[in-house]
Formats: sequence, C-alpha cells, structure tokens
Amino acid sequence: MPFSEILAQSAATDYLKKCILGKMPQAMLFCGPSGVGKKKTALEFAKALNCLDESARANGDCCGVCAHCQAIDGGRYADVVLADFVYQTRLELKAEPTDKSYEEDFEKELAKQQSIKVDTIRDITAKSQQKSATGGWKVFIVDEAQTMQAAAANALLKFIEEPPQKTLWILLTDKKAAMLKTILSRCQPLQFAPLPQEAVEQLLQQTMPETENISLAAQYAGGSLTRAFRAAEALSLLQSAEQGPAWPAAVAAAMPRTAVAARQQAQAVLDVLTLATHRAWVACEQEPQRKKLQQILKKLENYKIAVTRNVSPAIAVETALMSWDKCNIPLFS
Repeated sequence: MPFSEILAQSAATDYLKKCILGKMPQAMLFCGPSGVGKKKTALEFAKALNCLDESARANGDCCGVCAHCQAIDGGRYADVVLADFVYQTRLELKAEPTDKSYEEDFEKELAKQQSIKVDTIRDITAKSQQKSATGGWKVFIVDEAQTMQAAAANALLKFIEEPPQKTLWILLTDKKAAMLKTILSRCQPLQFAPLPQEAVEQLLQQTMPETENISLAAQYAGGSLTRAFRAAEALSLLQSAEQGPAWPAAVAAAMPRTAVAARQQAQAVLDVLTLATHRAWVACEQEPQRKKLQQILKKLENYKIAVTRNVSPAIAVETALMSWDKCNIPLFS
C-alpha cells in the first residue's frame, strides 16, 4: 500500500519520501511507542525503494501491486529482511516446517523470545554482504532493537557504519534510551507519534471488525494499536465475568494458563484499570477522593511491576481488582 494509507504519520512518511528523492541515510532509527506503525512504515519504505512502477518511485512512493511490492508484502523478497522474534525463532528451530510438531514447537520457542541475539545479527549481516538478488536496494529491518544483547549490538556496529552501496539498515524501537549510544550515533532518528483515537478506532474496525467495545478500546489504547488489541481483549475478559463480590476471582479464573499469555493479559487488564482510574482522577474535584484515586494508581503500578517478576499474574489481577472495585470507577462508559 502507498504511504498515503499509513494513518497519522505524515511527518515521518514525508521525510522518507524526501530521502527516496534525495540523499539516503545508511542507517535509520524509527522510534516511538509500540503499535503506531513503525514496522509497517519500514516495509512500505522498502517497497518504495524497490517498486517496479517508475511513476510511483518518481513520487517517492510505491504502487503496492507490482511483483516486487507483493513479494515484500509476502515476505518473499530476498533483498528485504525483517529480523524480529519470528525470524529469530525460525533460525533457532532445528525442525523442518513439514514436521508434525513444528507449529507447536514454533509457538513455544516464540513465547520464550526476549532479546535479539548475536547469532541473528550475524545471520543478517552476512546477508548484507551478499550480492543483491534483484539489483535494487537491500533493506534490513531489526525490530525490538532495544532488546539487542551487547554482543549483538557490537556485531552490528561496523555494518551500519559502512554498509555496501544501496544497502539500508532500519532499527525499530519503542525504548530509544535503552539502546547503546554507539548505535544511536550511527543512525538517523525518525520519531513516530502516538496515533489519534480516531485513527486507532478506524484501524480496529478494519482489522478486527468483530471486536466488541471498539470505541472504548480505542479510548484505552493510549495512541497504540497494539494496546488497543490488548485493551479490547481485557475489556472482553472483564465484561464476561459476572459482576458481584466474586468478580475479581472470576476474572482471575478466566485468564490464560500459560505464563507468557497470562502476563500479557494481566498487563492489559492493569493498563485498562490504570487508564480508567486516571480518567476518574482527572474528573474528580473532591480532594479526599483524588488522594484515594492516587493511592489506587500507585498500587496498580506496583502490580504491573509484580507481574513482570515471579508473582502469579492471576493473583496480581485478582488482588488489584479487589482494591479497585471498591472505588466505583466507571469502566465501560
């Protein structure tokens, strides 16, 4: 799809068009909150650099329908590599995709991924030195770049500093401050803004039309489509449990059993409760009640921290709801 179809990031896409028509950096850092379109924009940028439609390229854009654009969309274009946790998991799995247990093994390994490892960086840097398969631009996109292990970041340094001709590195991060200064100094930064609520709602309607509480999930998204998906799931969980004295326990009992999924859903539930509480705090004019809401906000932040450690996500959510439910904060309005 052309840049015009990327919602609410015109400042970033306008800059990328100028790069295509003018001077191209050798390495770029797309930074901003998760779920605002950094990965999608990086892939559209790769398409614009390699599009077969000369008129589209002359405008610093892509056609979205030529063989190269479709191959990049399908992950089949040899000169565009997206190194994310999915890519890393495929590298690490010894089984073949045709094996009966492959899908189950893949999901288990993917759930364990927490950082971009040095072997993954070595794999893609080796590919960056190979001759282009098409004669066009080679684009290497590293997602979750802030999670690179020190050895991985150091292995990447010389390649982003002196890449071969017509080779571009794009690093994606939502935590710029967590990255090595030596990496940051070699990349041209490009900031992505949180999405307006209307854009989040529109994207939810396009991607998950069957979702309940779309408008409300967009309100709780904080400008992130990723958070909107999680908020929608959290709202569904909170709404499905029967209201009453046993509501906290019912919500906890309905949470996923696997540790990774339970942590993700617990964080989503706590995020929704936090945003609802903050909204109530802003609207509240009575100082005693404002202080009470501030205390609830502090407790919720502590529960979020606890979930990232060894505390049971279900217990953290149940305990949080027991405190939160006493405040009579509107959640579904």
